[in-house]
Amino acid sequence: MGPPVGRSLSPQEFLQECYDFKREHAPCGTFMRKLMAGECTRSELVRWAKDAYYYTEPAVPTIAAWLSQAPIVPNRAIYKALGRNLAGEMGYIREAEHYELYVQFLEGLGVSLAEVQAHLPLASTLGAAAAMGYFCRSSFEEGLGAFGLAVEMQVPGRAAGAQVIYEALRDHYGLDRRTLEFYEIHVEAEDEHGDNAMKAVEWFAQTVEQQARVRRAFRWSVLAHTAMIEGFDRLLGAAEPSV
Repeated sequence: MGPPVGRSLSPQEFLQECYDFKREHAPCGTFMRKLMAGECTRSELVRWAKDAYYYTEPAVPTIAAWLSQAPIVPNRAIYKALGRNLAGEMGYIREAEHYELYVQFLEGLGVSLAEVQAHLPLASTLGAAAAMGYFCRSSFEEGLGAFGLAVEMQVPGRAAGAQVIYEALRDHYGLDRRTLEFYEIHVEAEDEHGDNAMKAVEWFAQTVEQQARVRRAFRWSVLAHTAMIEGFDRLLGAAEPSV
């Protein structure tokens, strides 16, 4: 439910609304449950890694496009906080660029970049990437909803996505630490990145109009990401499609 007409929500009320929506639309597909339980075949694991490349690859230009639209506010600290998210993605803080780490993950699975570029991704994977890219290029508020809240914000009481995937890959699939570095660094970064996005709500989602833009982008992006995760079910036992 949205706020009463003519009244904006407090930051706490707005974030609670977002938490509730995320909980209500949590993915319930079979593939990710099998992955977490260590029950995926090697072929299924590789197909999933190839498919997820098409969500990961456009992340840096999408985040850069979002931050380039940031409006001016008195508190300069918020720019530094959000800038750290992009700087981390691009490899300027500690680890290598996240895209390079994902390619490293693929290599650890024995998949070359040429192989993954020949893979035909699922429409649901492309849809999630496209939704985030669209909103991040539309306005800062919409990017905050689509990326900052729909992707980065962690729901209290629910396990963080990167940590669950990292532990499953580490414990069940015999992958070494170098192969899993992409997921390991996301475990460390998720809380900070989510907190930075939540702080941005205080500055950039204050009015009824701002909250409407954030809400629409947030909800559409949550639905697109849920569809992507549930769409991975099509990878179970499937033959590798060709371009």
